[in-house]
Amino acid sequence: MHIPCIATETAFDVQCPVCGRGFLLLTEPTLSLQRGSMRRHARRALAAQHDQPLASTGRNVHSDEVFDLPGWDGEPEGSSVTLDFTASLRLRTSH
Repeated sequence: MHIPCIATETAFDVQCPVCGRGFLLLTEPTLSLQRGSMRRHARRALAAQHDQPLASTGRNVHSDEVFDLPGWDGEPEGSSVTLDFTASLRLRTSH
């Protein structure tokens, strides 16, 4: 399952442990244990983005638009409201 997220400068769910940038996770897991697991995975995935070739160019390694952090193996949870919100953000940021 992928974790949709977007960079934010205000309230955030997780911070990249490498650069400190904040991200809002666009999901609604129902269990706090699941939420903690998702956050831990998101932090690892964000840190891994700094190891990609783009990181060596000095440009921002994290997208300013909605993007998916791949590879989380937790239960897929989310409401239709979350999915609608994510789709709306993708449409607005893709223009």
